[in-house]
Amino acid sequence: MIAALRYEFLMQIRRPVMWIVYGLAFAALVATMWPAYRTLDLGSGGGHDPKLAMVVSAKVTMSLLAIVYGCLLADRLIRDRRLGVATIMDASSANPLGRLIGKYAGVCAATAAPIALAFFGRAVVYAIAEGKAEALAWSVPVFATAILPGLAFLGALALAGPLLMPPLVFRVLFVAYWFWGNLIPADMMPTLSHTIFAATGDYVAYGLFDRGSEGGFVYGPWPDAALNFLRPEASPAVAVLWMGVMVALAAGILLLARLHAARSEH
Repeated sequence: MIAALRYEFLMQIRRPVMWIVYGLAFAALVATMWPAYRTLDLGSGGGHDPKLAMVVSAKVTMSLLAIVYGCLLADRLIRDRRLGVATIMDASSANPLGRLIGKYAGVCAATAAPIALAFFGRAVVYAIAEGKAEALAWSVPVFATAILPGLAFLGALALAGPLLMPPLVFRVLFVAYWFWGNLIPADMMPTLSHTIFAATGDYVAYGLFDRGSEGGFVYGPWPDAALNFLRPEASPAVAVLWMGVMVALAAGILLLARLHAARSEH
């Protein structure tokens, strides 16, 4: 597992195309969301509070870069089969499940590195510009709780999805899923957006970091929206539940991917 993790991480982190695509996506993010990115304020005064500024920064960063993250991962698990080395690796003494976990952890960590760089880089700029060094301290728990669990789930989904369809088709569907299941208003159509199955980290933002609490806003069910039973009111317990759901979904997808691979071998 450790060997696979190290190999996959180094191979992915050295891919020039990954940094180029992330660079273009980051430029598009800044251009299209400049007011929110500049002030780190989505209407609740968060730009003046280091904690809430980091929460807004996490949301803005994930809004577009998560798409790049998923699309870049879409060909990594099937690469061994395409190159014809999967059978050789299966014949080795390495445990297949351990190798899968190592591949998942290594390639996801490398692909998430530019997201971490963008997020923590913005935290440094905010701390210097606003003279509030505490933003750096808040950035660590915000990243760990509001971003990482979602990336864990999206990484597993992006690795396993192309086992069932061509990578190009998966990428198109992944982009559609990201907007439908995470970003659109919940009352627009039946959607997983703003539920505990959305990967945006909103339940952590409102449940753990009190985003919007000053205005008395309660994050939860939307008026006249379908699937409101999946939108409990935000609280610390629900935030922890959301993190658990993301990790559980990632583990379940990886297990299904391993079972699919074992079935294909026979």
